[in-house]
Amino acid sequence: KLIRSTRAPVKLIGRVSDVALPRFYGCADVSAMLCRSRWGGLEQEGFGIVFSEAAACGVPQVAGDSGGAAEAVVDGVTGIVVSNPESVDDVVVALNQLLSDPAKRAAMGEAARSRACAKFDYDVLSSRLAGVLGVEK
Repeated sequence: KLIRSTRAPVKLIGRVSDVALPRFYGCADVSAMLCRSRWGGLEQEGFGIVFSEAAACGVPQVAGDSGGAAEAVVDGVTGIVVSNPESVDDVVVALNQLLSDPAKRAAMGEAARSRACAKFDYDVLSSRLAGVLGVEK
């Protein structure tokens, strides 16, 4: 109802299959998930696979500073971490930094993809886990 009442150019598409996700991310200039901590920090965002998915597709991210979100997005390198994601002004500033500067957006997108491939690729993670467990991969 809120989206319809504002006439914002937003379309809710529902669940997207894993196979189709890269096409959707590929259409994005920026990916934003404004995580926030609640209940005095007792409830925080986990790692946030959404950030890694966007990064793997070369899309810079805007994240709220909560839990693992700030670990998934390297502030100023792969995207922007908003320290107060409940501040509309702070969110607008972060989004405008990326949307108004195509070169910065492209550089952060490339850095995001490089980092995602180097740190979060299945083979990389499975090798690290095998090493921790002391087993051969």
